[in-house]
Amino acid sequence: MKEFLVQNLTKHHTLRKIYKLIYDHGPLTKADLQALTNLKHTTLVRIIDELLTSQLIAESGFAKSGGGRPPVLYEIVQNRGYIIAIDISRTHTTIALLDLKLSIIEKYTFSMTRDHTPEVVIESIVNAINLFMQLQDISKDDLIGIGIGSVGPLDREKGIILDPDSFPSVGWKHVPIVNVLEKFFSVNVLLENGANTAAFAEYLHSTIKGSDILYCISGVGLRCGMIVNGHVLQTKTGVASAFGHMIVDIEGKECICGKKGCLLSYTSLDSMKTQIIEQISSGEKSIVSIDQELTFEHLINAAKAGDDIVKRVILNSAHYYGIGIANMINFMHPDQVLLNGPLIYEYQPYYEKIVTTAKKFMFHNDNVIFNKGLLKEDAVIIGAAALLFKSFF
Repeated sequence: MKEFLVQNLTKHHTLRKIYKLIYDHGPLTKADLQALTNLKHTTLVRIIDELLTSQLIAESGFAKSGGGRPPVLYEIVQNRGYIIAIDISRTHTTIALLDLKLSIIEKYTFSMTRDHTPEVVIESIVNAINLFMQLQDISKDDLIGIGIGSVGPLDREKGIILDPDSFPSVGWKHVPIVNVLEKFFSVNVLLENGANTAAFAEYLHSTIKGSDILYCISGVGLRCGMIVNGHVLQTKTGVASAFGHMIVDIEGKECICGKKGCLLSYTSLDSMKTQIIEQISSGEKSIVSIDQELTFEHLINAAKAGDDIVKRVILNSAHYYGIGIANMINFMHPDQVLLNGPLIYEYQPYYEKIVTTAKKFMFHNDNVIFNKGLLKEDAVIIGAAALLFKSFF
């Protein structure tokens, strides 16, 4: 499979074209492929025979017949090669093994702590990949590539994670992760912002094909990805978290960047914790303690239990988040807005407040569809694998 993907001979261009059509739209019949390519019948038959002989595609049943013998359907062989996908965020790192149809076979996630320097994380990634290959009896020749969705900023061309903020560990500055993994596994490695890989995964799974998607992840920080005409919209250094530094109140709260009124200063986990602690310290009652290390789980549980302070802070955060999303909609004109994050999935009033506020401040864009990401926490890794595989074509 790896050899097939990297071959650059003229003969292989047509082979790869037919393979990609079956990959994207299969199962397909010869008649379907002929209609899509206008190839001569004899040429198409030869190509299909070659793909069958190489076990890159297989017969997968029969299509409905209009009379006579039903036509054979062709589908790719999904275990002919494997992809590793990695999600590196401020809170966790996930490593997964996927087949060619982007089904997750193995997955391992660990939390990011003060001890998780780049060296520790990369060692854990390498160990997980080796374990996956051992468990599934996969050789290095079966591994066609590694896709990484990471917090930015990034240097995609050089494969470097530049200097992300708010990591719990020190050392995350100019990390040459692509070069390191290429040396370990001798495969192509693709580095992209995790918000973009997640957006691409959701685009592939969307029933509204051809739509432009704004995809937002709210966690420790805010990350935003955009799909335009089926393609990832790339900023120069992949700083998807720059969305969080949109100014929503010029005289507002101070942000970690030093400016005032950034969206992040109202919507991040740290900003919510600060507001909750301030209100408890002023004498208001809450079931959370100012001495505990507050997590999203604590906030969600407290809000569901009816804690007025926590509910008020969460919904205030949602209000500003909705304003930020409205600004992005007014500028980018997406067809869909997809939201991801712990509060999105676990506390419905938060999601509803965001949508209500965004719609209030949108400028003549009533047809925008709001939804939660279907793939949840798997979106980043599925999209990273998909972009890696797409890069060969």
